[in-house]
Amino acid sequence: MDPYFPYIFISNVFLTLADATIGYHAAPSLIRLGTTDEESAVRTLSGVRTLLAGVVAIYMFCNCLAFFNKQPFFLLVVTGIIVLDIVAQLVVSGKMRNRKE
Repeated sequence: MDPYFPYIFISNVFLTLADATIGYHAAPSLIRLGTTDEESAVRTLSGVRTLLAGVVAIYMFCNCLAFFNKQPFFLLVVTGIIVLDIVAQLVVSGKMRNRKE
């Protein structure tokens, strides 16, 4: 596991960036489907994007904590959570788009 440790760390950085990108672009379409009031949608979108920044910070903190403390299990758990979050976002946004059409 030790030779792969830096590669997993770097892949988590890119997975986190991908997760943030997907969430940033999926949030408006999800919010538009849930509300008709434009002002409310803008405030909700701002809140969701702020929450997204917090989630990315938590992912990166846990990723760095696992890497610098040499905890391979924790690093793999963080990887799994990020991948699960990406898959969940894609599934939910896909279902919402299908429901919209």
